[in-house]
Amino acid sequence: MKLGRIAALLLGTAAALSFASPASALGTHTLYAVMNGANEVPFNSTGGSGTCTVTLDDVTGSVSVTGSFTGLTSNATAAHIHGLAGPGMNAGIIVGLVETGGTSGNVSGGGTLTPGEVTGMLNGMTYINVHTSSNPGGEIRGQVLAAVPAMPWTYGAALAVLALLGGAFVLTRRPVPGVS
Repeated sequence: MKLGRIAALLLGTAAALSFASPASALGTHTLYAVMNGANEVPFNSTGGSGTCTVTLDDVTGSVSVTGSFTGLTSNATAAHIHGLAGPGMNAGIIVGLVETGGTSGNVSGGGTLTPGEVTGMLNGMTYINVHTSSNPGGEIRGQVLAAVPAMPWTYGAALAVLALLGGAFVLTRRPVPGVS
């Protein structure tokens, strides 16, 4: 009987923690791209790098990008969201972006995705790249991916305390005499 109570405690804790941060929901998603030459196809050995934050509304298909890059081998000439393609594969442009600066600068812009492109972006099948005069096919690239949402430690601590208190209650409950 004690084993059953411990199993109930573990299952209850897992259930409580699973409600802490839903994996996805309709609405706005914040995604990220970390760009470098190693992600380009074909690979290039640039020292350039960059990061972008992508905001996607999966209901309307509206997407916007803000980011920066640095250390390119020559001036940036273009930037885009490409899709649908996973890592190691190339795909066509689905949204043109604006790049400002030379070998270091910013990327911004947005557009509207089709429902299929929204699904692809949420599944990691889009990427952002920055093109340069030295690397016209793209100098740096990063897949657009969802980050694991961070739960504030206070919420995690509160959930753990509640789970332990609930478990302690279950483990200390005594059956009522005469009731089976």
